[in-house]
Amino acid sequence: MGVTSIAKANADQGAEDGLNELIALARMIAYARQVADDVKLQFTTNCLDLALEAVKQEVGEGFTRELAELSSPVPQVSVSCH
Repeated sequence: MGVTSIAKANADQGAEDGLNELIALARMIAYARQVADDVKLQFTTNCLDLALEAVKQEVGEGFTRELAELSSPVPQVSVSCH
Protein backbone atom coordinates (compact mmCIF):
# COMPACT_ATOMS: atom_id res chain seq x y z
CA MET A 1 0.00 0.00 0.00
CA GLY A 2 1.55 3.26 -1.12
CA VAL A 3 1.44 6.68 0.48
CA THR A 4 -1.33 7.78 -1.89
CA SER A 5 -3.47 4.76 -0.97
CA ILE A 6 -3.00 5.41 2.74
CA ALA A 7 -3.90 9.09 2.34
CA LYS A 8 -7.02 8.17 0.37
CA ALA A 9 -8.06 5.57 2.96
CA ASN A 10 -7.62 8.14 5.74
CA ALA A 11 -9.63 10.72 3.78
CA ASP A 12 -12.42 8.20 3.17
CA GLN A 13 -12.49 7.33 6.88
CA GLY A 14 -12.58 11.02 7.78
CA ALA A 15 -15.48 11.64 5.41
CA GLU A 16 -17.39 8.68 6.83
CA ASP A 17 -16.75 9.91 10.38
CA GLY A 18 -18.02 13.35 9.39
CA LEU A 19 -21.21 11.86 7.95
CA ASN A 20 -21.74 9.77 11.05
CA GLU A 21 -21.36 12.88 13.20
CA LEU A 22 -23.87 14.80 11.07
CA ILE A 23 -26.37 11.95 11.30
CA ALA A 24 -25.94 11.85 15.08
CA LEU A 25 -26.43 15.63 15.20
CA ALA A 26 -29.63 15.31 13.14
CA ARG A 27 -30.96 12.73 15.60
CA MET A 28 -30.18 14.98 18.57
CA ILE A 29 -31.89 17.94 16.90
CA ALA A 30 -34.93 15.78 16.09
CA TYR A 31 -35.16 14.69 19.72
CA ALA A 32 -34.86 18.27 21.00
CA ARG A 33 -37.48 19.35 18.46
CA GLN A 34 -39.90 16.68 19.69
CA VAL A 35 -39.39 17.72 23.32
CA ALA A 36 -39.92 21.39 22.42
CA ASP A 37 -43.10 20.46 20.57
CA ASP A 38 -44.33 18.38 23.53
CA VAL A 39 -43.95 21.32 25.93
CA LYS A 40 -45.47 23.76 23.41
CA LEU A 41 -42.40 25.88 22.72
CA GLN A 42 -43.45 26.91 19.22
CA PHE A 43 -40.58 29.28 18.42
CA THR A 44 -38.00 26.74 19.60
CA THR A 45 -39.73 24.02 17.58
CA ASN A 46 -39.57 26.20 14.46
CA CYS A 47 -35.88 26.96 14.99
CA LEU A 48 -35.08 23.29 15.49
CA ASP A 49 -37.06 22.45 12.33
CA LEU A 50 -34.81 24.79 10.37
CA ALA A 51 -31.67 23.38 11.99
CA LEU A 52 -32.77 19.82 11.22
CA GLU A 53 -33.42 20.62 7.57
CA ALA A 54 -30.03 22.36 7.27
CA VAL A 55 -28.23 19.31 8.67
CA LYS A 56 -30.21 16.97 6.41
CA GLN A 57 -29.19 19.07 3.39
CA GLU A 58 -25.56 18.98 4.52
CA VAL A 59 -25.68 15.19 4.78
CA GLY A 60 -27.01 15.04 1.24
CA GLU A 61 -29.40 13.03 -0.83
CA GLY A 62 -27.61 9.73 -0.30
CA PHE A 63 -28.79 9.43 3.28
CA THR A 64 -32.35 10.69 2.81
CA ARG A 65 -33.80 7.25 3.56
CA GLU A 66 -31.71 6.87 6.71
CA LEU A 67 -32.93 10.24 7.98
CA ALA A 68 -36.53 9.78 6.84
CA GLU A 69 -37.75 9.26 10.41
CA LEU A 70 -36.32 12.67 11.32
CA SER A 71 -38.93 14.58 9.40
CA SER A 72 -40.08 18.11 10.03
CA PRO A 73 -42.79 20.19 8.37
CA VAL A 74 -40.27 22.65 6.91
CA PRO A 75 -40.09 22.60 3.09
CA GLN A 76 -36.74 21.95 1.46
CA VAL A 77 -34.96 25.25 0.84
CA SER A 78 -31.41 26.12 -0.04
CA VAL A 79 -29.27 27.42 2.81
CA SER A 80 -26.02 27.57 0.87
CA CYS A 81 -24.01 30.76 0.62
CA HIS A 82 -24.44 32.88 -2.50
